[in-house]
Amino acid sequence: MYKCSAKARLVLDQVVGRCQSDTKTNDTWNGKSGKYMYIMGRENADGKATGVVHKFQPDGSHKLAGSFKILNDGIITRFTGLSKTDWNNYMNSAEAEYKTQIEKAPASSEKVAQNQVA
Repeated sequence: MYKCSAKARLVLDQVVGRCQSDTKTNDTWNGKSGKYMYIMGRENADGKATGVVHKFQPDGSHKLAGSFKILNDGIITRFTGLSKTDWNNYMNSAEAEYKTQIEKAPASSEKVAQNQVA
């Protein structure tokens, strides 16, 4: 499993969801100008998620089309083949999910701690 920050992972999960709905795979989607595939790069110590994007050619092969970078705070700075609208939707959904997870986690932990003390 590729290691990155929680926020970057939530954004990547949004991209995987798109791939699943488009192509039933975890790494390929249909963009406005063709079919694309992302390939994860090396893990980054600072929590970024990075890699390359390939575009499928008419003969079924694929060529390098660009790259992607999701910062450790969940901000997409580059993702070839996805529209800015997609970027914003994925970042907003990931942020909302992150807030929900963070808000729920302390409350349930506090209850467990109180029950353990009592």
